[in-house]
Amino acid sequence: MDDESYDLLTKMNLPGMVPVKLDDIMTDELVAVQNRTTKGQFCWVCQPIICHYIIDKFDAEIVIYLEADSLFFSDPEAILEELGNDSISLVPHNFTPEFDNTAVAGENCVQFNAFRNDERSRQVLNYWKQNCFTYSRDRLEYYPGQTCLNEWPKLFKGVKSITNIGAGVAPWNVSSYNVTNKKGQVCVNDTPVIFYHYHQYGRYADGTHELGSYPYSKETIKFIYGKYVNELKETVDLVHKTDPGFNFVRVYPKNTSLKALLSSNIKVVFNAYLTVIKRKIRNRYNVFSTPFFDNI
Repeated sequence: MDDESYDLLTKMNLPGMVPVKLDDIMTDELVAVQNRTTKGQFCWVCQPIICHYIIDKFDAEIVIYLEADSLFFSDPEAILEELGNDSISLVPHNFTPEFDNTAVAGENCVQFNAFRNDERSRQVLNYWKQNCFTYSRDRLEYYPGQTCLNEWPKLFKGVKSITNIGAGVAPWNVSSYNVTNKKGQVCVNDTPVIFYHYHQYGRYADGTHELGSYPYSKETIKFIYGKYVNELKETVDLVHKTDPGFNFVRVYPKNTSLKALLSSNIKVVFNAYLTVIKRKIRNRYNVFSTPFFDNI
């Protein structure tokens, strides 16, 4: 979603990867939406746009939207097998009762959504786009691009809700599962994890890792988050082989001084602080050092 990332991926020239520049999908209509949304909201707006673009530009047989903060633990072919002859896949949130946020976030999560190159998918993508175009920075707690997924099975044919619990394991449901590692295969309730969605994960400027505000078992931290931290380290090393100076990473503020607060964008820093404070109040604040993961 920025020129720095596009330039880096182009230089890396990884097998099978074709970077797409943001300018390639921009239209006057999309520029107008960008002007009335936050950067985060605009990323959500682009979800159906980029899927539609890839289908049209590359005549792809199938396109899969995947959230960037995800990691595969096993072959996603199992999801496509369950999709069968349908055209569009949905992965439910599978909220635990304690963290049920269906009213705000909807029944399904935008995290792994497959679209075949057919008319049924195009209809869904157009509907998704229409809803995403209603995002606005004036309504930060409004998620039309997420909640409209509830309507896909009701309005369109060929929509399949994935039942494999290994798809879309995430902070809001992992506490309801028994997490194990069987000969290197991480499982939930004896079902192989296909991918985990690392919602709320972040790194502080001092290098420590925040796992978010949800409660985790020691097995989840060891087998799921430990693997992610190590995979991220390997990815950073791979990036730096191409560009040693590339350091565009997202970090959370930690122990920021009043002087730094006053010299920064007050609204941005305040909102970040508010997020941290809320997590501390909930007493579910998981922060670990890199050596911790090296030793588990």
